[in-house]
Amino acid sequence: MSELLAPSRPVVAESPPLVALRRLDDLLAQAVDAMEFRCAPESAAEAFPGLHVSASQARRLLELPPGRPLLAAPTAREPRPGWDVIGAGHIGWRWLRTRYGLSDLELDVALLALAPEADLRYERLYGYLQDDVSRKRPLVGLALDLLATTVEGRLAARAVFAPQAPLTAHRLLTLVPDPRAVEPPLLAHFMVLDQQITDVLLGQSGLDRRLAGCCRLETPAAGSDPEHGGLVRMASRSPGGRPPRVYAQGPAGSARGGPARDLAAGLGVALLTVETSGLPDEADAASDVLALAFREASLLGALLRIDDIEGFRLRPDEREVRERVLAGLLAGHDGPVVVEGAGEWAPLDRRALGFLTVPVAPYGVAARRALWERELAAQGVRAAPADLRAVADRFRLGPDRIADAALTAVAEAARRTTPGRPCPRNTSDTSGAPARPSRPGASGTPDAPSAPHASGPPDAPTREELFASARAQSRHRLAALAQRVETVYGWGDLVLPPDCAAQLAEVCERVAHGRQVMDDWGFERTLSRGRGVSALFTGPPGTGKTMAAEVIARELGLDLVKIDLSTVVSKYVGETEKNLERVFTAAADTDAVLLFDEADALFGKRSEVREAHDRYANIEIAYLLQRMERYEGLAVLTTNLRRNLDEAFTRRLQFIVEFPFPGEADRERIWRVCFPPRAPRDPALDFARLARDFQLTGGSIRNVVLHAAFLAASDGTAIGMPQLVRATRREFQKLDQVMPGAGPDAGGEG
Repeated sequence: MSELLAPSRPVVAESPPLVALRRLDDLLAQAVDAMEFRCAPESAAEAFPGLHVSASQARRLLELPPGRPLLAAPTAREPRPGWDVIGAGHIGWRWLRTRYGLSDLELDVALLALAPEADLRYERLYGYLQDDVSRKRPLVGLALDLLATTVEGRLAARAVFAPQAPLTAHRLLTLVPDPRAVEPPLLAHFMVLDQQITDVLLGQSGLDRRLAGCCRLETPAAGSDPEHGGLVRMASRSPGGRPPRVYAQGPAGSARGGPARDLAAGLGVALLTVETSGLPDEADAASDVLALAFREASLLGALLRIDDIEGFRLRPDEREVRERVLAGLLAGHDGPVVVEGAGEWAPLDRRALGFLTVPVAPYGVAARRALWERELAAQGVRAAPADLRAVADRFRLGPDRIADAALTAVAEAARRTTPGRPCPRNTSDTSGAPARPSRPGASGTPDAPSAPHASGPPDAPTREELFASARAQSRHRLAALAQRVETVYGWGDLVLPPDCAAQLAEVCERVAHGRQVMDDWGFERTLSRGRGVSALFTGPPGTGKTMAAEVIARELGLDLVKIDLSTVVSKYVGETEKNLERVFTAAADTDAVLLFDEADALFGKRSEVREAHDRYANIEIAYLLQRMERYEGLAVLTTNLRRNLDEAFTRRLQFIVEFPFPGEADRERIWRVCFPPRAPRDPALDFARLARDFQLTGGSIRNVVLHAAFLAASDGTAIGMPQLVRATRREFQKLDQVMPGAGPDAGGEG
């Protein structure tokens, strides 16, 4: 397969670029002689070229024919050695010449731009020849002066710098305008050689530094999947000797990287992985970095792997632009490529077609558990079997992410057990909140990460550390689209009627045992719709809907992300669907709980079509209904008014939980649980009277208690009835309601 691959990247040991620089020295020696003859000083005032222009020098310049090169014939001669000799002794120059079809003139231009990177003495020479010591980098005008011998040749040589010429079209050379000039001509543009090409010509090995944040270079071992051996056989039969192009299609958490590793190992080449999550957000910047990655793969003779095509196309407003850029790069690439993604994909440009789609099945719970065991064993530690089963069941991570998560968990465990370091609280959340009582009706199953778990060796990761490291692997995808909510509340903070609390426990059970019921028991084959879980929390403001979502996320050990509707809903036709697709696409790879707060603004009732706007609004709702069914995670929607939601939408929900206005008994429990254990309280606090006299929701009661705490701190006393009544009055003012009389027994603030 070597004939399919580009030449390997040159190394310093083969041939340093001294021969090429000797050619430049010969050329510059002629130029210095010509410059000395042209600008010979006639007086002491003319002895400072580049700093002073005398009248006699100006007259001599006017005597020269317009456009005459510095090395005009017959004085100019071809510098030695020639490019045939240089290319024969240096693989970097030979690769540059053959890969891009550069002429001798274009190679000389590249050499001029390269020289200051090898020796700073060329900066002083360029300043002298350009009659300006501050211009230390070569200008286009200098290149034309040195490399053309006639006026006609000088004009024709301008084509070397045209946008469609190889040097600029392939981004080998960048033309930078003189920053001191206003709209400078082409001749006043500096020539800057791309750093990647500079490293090649100077014999520098290793990955380009600009790719360090989004690319990974490795040498894969022999193929692990026997089925992927067919990829190598397919590559040997590619029509016209074309390098293999493979699309590895599989869901998040599958072994999508397997075909790329096995194909690279079978071809005996390195593997260059482009992590699309590390690409810049701007389309132009992302395109530039991706072009560098393609060229780096060509230089290294490596297989190029794009790890997530959905991540590259995440922004819908830039999707077509990015797709066209990728298609053009694929069409011009001369090496093997593997693209990975979850959905169907084909490049836009027909010239780049020919991808072989390889389906990749997702890892099951048993396979993920084995991967966790293997990666932890490689670090010399073992975790409790129940902990491994729980983290493998809850997070659909692939081999790479499991390896990274295992390293993180082991490092956190080592930090926890190192003498002299503070031991972090052992909870399921990274917020440091104390462990809460278990949920109502909990059966004590080992899958719930609420209680601390410290089985195994002292330095083995706990369940909480395993869950935290797994969550961190995928939360970056939703960072720009949603807000992560710190889950600080537990079941003990939630005061609800028994049936409502039981429904929330059933939501947790539905998610916790989803893999067992759907996969192991085969119920997935009996369903025509998605396997995700969707729940609607409805009730007046402040009754605990958002808190319940936090409790569920914490119970499951998952991140809770709140979707910002201001970034989703758009007045433009079709934009709401695109924005929501971005959210669900990113969420599919995060194993997070999605929270759509005030969902009636997004999932409202479909209306009678009276105008074009109504028709498009109904299309949006229909799309949202279908997309919710395809989402495999847990989506929680909250609304203050259930009747505002479309009936067809509510029929597709697995759970609808009513959060009622709390009664007197529940209000008393809320008053009590709102006080932290360390908060100073007046023993005379009458919670029963507060619950009876003030009909407030749980959210309002929490606001009152917090406000009263600040009032007590200002008064220098414990939290008592006077502060609570004053804070209650402020809360009723916020609600635009009249505060009921508190009576003289409530602290004198009636």
